[in-house]
Amino acid sequence: MEGPSGISAESDPPTPPPSERASSPTAPLHGRTSPFHLAIMRIGSHPVLKALAGFVLLGLLSGLLGWPRQLVFWLNLVAFVPLMAIITIAITELSHTLGPFLHEILKSTLGNSVELMVGLVSAQMGQGRIFHSVVVGSILCYSLLVLGSCFLISGYDKEHLHFDRNLTSIMSSLMMMVCISLVLPGVMVTFPSLDTLSISAVVTSHEVQMVSYGIALILLGLFGVFLLFQLKSHAALFRIAEGAAESHLSDASSETRADDIRMPMDHEPVMFTPQSAGVALLIAVACLTGGVVHIVNSVNAALERGTGTSFPILVWVPLVGNVSKYLTIVVISRQGHVEVAVRNILNSVLRLTLLVTPTLVLMGWSLGQSVTLQMDNFEATMLFLAAMVMSHVIHEGRANYFDGLMLCGT
Repeated sequence: MEGPSGISAESDPPTPPPSERASSPTAPLHGRTSPFHLAIMRIGSHPVLKALAGFVLLGLLSGLLGWPRQLVFWLNLVAFVPLMAIITIAITELSHTLGPFLHEILKSTLGNSVELMVGLVSAQMGQGRIFHSVVVGSILCYSLLVLGSCFLISGYDKEHLHFDRNLTSIMSSLMMMVCISLVLPGVMVTFPSLDTLSISAVVTSHEVQMVSYGIALILLGLFGVFLLFQLKSHAALFRIAEGAAESHLSDASSETRADDIRMPMDHEPVMFTPQSAGVALLIAVACLTGGVVHIVNSVNAALERGTGTSFPILVWVPLVGNVSKYLTIVVISRQGHVEVAVRNILNSVLRLTLLVTPTLVLMGWSLGQSVTLQMDNFEATMLFLAAMVMSHVIHEGRANYFDGLMLCGT
């Protein structure tokens, strides 16, 4: 048929639905226009965070000048806040230059610089308990505190918060399986055999090491398969989930709210050029490594004297060190991007468990240090319970503010 103007009506292609428009490869769902990057840019440019940058120099000097270990610990810990914000922004600015695969590797390693550097320094000292504490503490923060805060702050004025059920189920099931693998060496030692009178009931340290190395290799292989699944074979599944979240936000929010969340493509927020982002990333990682050395030395000295506990590493280092990332995830969830927030949390936990943890175990092996996956009973129990509670809360693809309150209380 032809319209009044004589132009065929069939020449105009139908307008795709919002979910298809948002899930197209050109949709601004990644990089500088992603909700996460817009939020971390606002947080990173906040005057309070700029003021905290002065603690970087103070923290490094305090360790070099031999100040009291409690002061050294807290000065360097506060310095982690601006450093991690700079690292996160720089990694996102490099996303267009590196490509999706290298960008994901960079987020998985330097994006978890606190856990990675604490693990490396403690591995060189043969202090596996410090490495276990910071990894378990980070997982607990993400899966309980941050996720609970997202649901609580985003859902207090809504009946339910909805997010993609299929993708969330896949990622939460993988997280549950990985957490079970991490606690296996500790279970071996705690429950060696049902026949406690048998000589074979004693599990040697060599057996624990071999099992830990085997699990670490399997987890690294699983990380490679997960990258293939996420970036190639089932990349459309991840794009569709993002597109659905974006279209849901567009339908639910007013035009003013949408303009506040999104920025036009020709006004992308840029803090670094690719070259300056690389330089800033290297400097920030170097400063953070120096601070980690001072923190681990102060905690290790207290443990050796019997005057301290592993509580600061288990709680304060993951909580304060990554507070800028936690705050960013909560902010984007309050803006309506609950899907993006949940996926960021799951991805962060999977990067820690599938890449950072096994890499540190194998690096300890290469350094001749006995770094295994054997956690103490308290840490192993907390890790397993956190994974189980988180999987149960999100497996239906919806939540409410009471679920968030329950997670925070846990």
